[in-house]
Parts: sequence; C-alpha cells; structure tokens
Amino acid sequence: MYSALIVAAGSAQRTGLGYNKIFYKIKDKTLLEHTIENFIKDSDFKEIVIVLSKDDLSKVKSIFKNDKIKYVIGGSTRQKSVFNGLNLINTKYVFIHDGARPNIKQTEIAKLKQVARNADAVVLYTKAKDSVVKYEEDNIKEYVDRNEIGLIQTPQVFKSDLIKKAHSLAINNNNTYTDDASLFIKELNKKVALVEGQELNIKATTKYDLTLLEEIL
Repeated sequence: MYSALIVAAGSAQRTGLGYNKIFYKIKDKTLLEHTIENFIKDSDFKEIVIVLSKDDLSKVKSIFKNDKIKYVIGGSTRQKSVFNGLNLINTKYVFIHDGARPNIKQTEIAKLKQVARNADAVVLYTKAKDSVVKYEEDNIKEYVDRNEIGLIQTPQVFKSDLIKKAHSLAINNNNTYTDDASLFIKELNKKVALVEGQELNIKATTKYDLTLLEEIL
C-alpha cells in the first residue's frame, strides 16, 4: 500500500493571484482538487496527507469529505513542510507530490509503482530538448551536454522509513535542499531511479502555467 503526501503550504507570489494557487479554479474545481483526485480514485493509496498553511486549513477541509485524507500544518520551508507530513505516514511507500501539479496521469503513477518495487526511491523526469548552458553575468560560460540533463518532476516515491531517516539527518546536519530526491541522495548516499514522465505534468508557478493548465485539464 502507498501514501500520498501532497505539499500545498506555499504562496502565490509568482502567479500574482493574491491567494494560494491551490484554490485557483479550472472547470469548477480547484487545482488541489484536480491533484488529489489522482490519488483518491486509486485504491492502492491508503492515505493522503495534505500539508497546508494554518490560514488555508479550514477552507481545504470544507472542500474534501474523504476518510483517506489527513491534514497537517506546514513549516516555514518546503523541506520542513514535508518533514511535518512524513510524521503522519503509515505505509511502506510514500509519493511526495506538489499540490499545484494537477496534471499527473495514472500511467505515470503506475510506472512509478512498478519501479519502486525494486528501488529505494524513484522520481519522474523529462529529458532536456533545448541546448543547455551555464551562464555568468548574462553571458554564456559553457555549453552542457543536454543528453546528460534531466528536468525533475513530482511525484517522487520513497520507502517511507528511508525518507523519514533522510529528513531527520538533514535537520541534524542543518542542511537544506531544493527537493526530496536531492536530500535523499546526499543524506543517505543512496541512488534514486528515474522514470520518464510527460512534459505536461507541469507545476503552476506563473500566470503562463495557469493559462496552459486551463487548456489541458
């Protein structure tokens, strides 16, 4: 059995909405509803833990009426929010996913489950299509081989006991990371497998992302 840990405690600074982007509505449903549906309808998921800000808790509770769902207040950073959510996880595997990434498909979830059976961790990614450069002061410094570059997405899947241990170590070592896979690799010195996903599994970050999601959801 699996758990889904949905990180939804962020703000909407880059979208310019003035409220948490998880409440942005497309086809009469919030982004968070679109996201959560993918896990509610999958019987393999025993529980769904949503990490929220204190200000958003009551509103989200009014939206969802499902016994699978649990709620926890997030921390001051994404990493702290995930750690808070992990404390409620009770299954062997946990899918950590962005609350504002609503276009994840069941086919990707199925592929992640399959690979996770033989790995400690597995994440979705897409291959880079454009030329990739390192730059400095608005000038190209050097080109990077795009065949060695991947763009990381969520969900990211972990054996629950291992990712809990990794997060505890990160706290003890006072280390911060941009995502859970990098934390897992650095703190436990373990490998993370890759599963190629689809480009439209986008996270709502800017107004352009919201416009695109209106077309594809």
